[in-house]
Amino acid sequence: MRTSHVLMTVAALATLAWACWPAPDSIAPAAVTQPQTGRSLSSYFAIDARPVPLPASAAPNLARQLEQLAASGSADDAYAAYNLLDDCLVFQREGRLPALEFERGSEMTAAEKQAENQLCADLTERQKSARLDYLAAAAKGGVPGAATRFMQEGPFGDRSALRSRPDDPLVLAWKQQAIAQLTAQADQAELSSVSTLMMAYLADGDVVKKDAPQAYGYLLALRMAHDDMLAPGATNPYQDSYWHWLRDELTPEQQAAATRKAETIAARFRQQTGRPAHG
Repeated sequence: MRTSHVLMTVAALATLAWACWPAPDSIAPAAVTQPQTGRSLSSYFAIDARPVPLPASAAPNLARQLEQLAASGSADDAYAAYNLLDDCLVFQREGRLPALEFERGSEMTAAEKQAENQLCADLTERQKSARLDYLAAAAKGGVPGAATRFMQEGPFGDRSALRSRPDDPLVLAWKQQAIAQLTAQADQAELSSVSTLMMAYLADGDVVKKDAPQAYGYLLALRMAHDDMLAPGATNPYQDSYWHWLRDELTPEQQAAATRKAETIAARFRQQTGRPAHG
């Protein structure tokens, strides 16, 4: 795939995130219970959804929070535990939470940084190693966004293994699991998984080989979903004026199959959100 196409893809996704979305409270799928994070864009996609840090006096310590989350046996709580630990790792490395600051458009306050620093001060190696176990449980349980994070983390948290040990049976099993989880979630119209698979199938990569029909089917599903979500007159970044080069790689039969697949996903999305078809 030409570099310009890759850049176009990234630009389209960035445009979607900043310019094309209505308020998330109005579009969150009714069938999906979102964590109460005080966040918007990430909360809808459920990617990297993290709680806004509480004041130090209001938050129980890290071990207690993890104990409470683990005790429920809930996949949603497993994802919350993963994000709690991931936040600590990011904060200890950078002294802030960039994803949180990016989404709300402002830096963390000194009080928030103090609270996060206090929360993460006693982070143990055992807790660090449990982070990916929590994520695996969340992805297995179908928590929106967890399958995407599972793939982003790489095999056992080591993305370099995809290239250094591509034929390792454990790495091959991880790839199969990652794609199976994403596919199951995409079939349920979970848009972060749809987007992740579209991007994965656009070109040969470390996890899957290029599959233009698959990529185009997921692209069409995103187009249909955003046709339903966007305000009148808004530009849909998934329209063929941007993506005709991908469509043109397909035979008419492949285009028809991709359309059927996309319509199934889009219909499920409308059912979950209670939105009528566009137009």
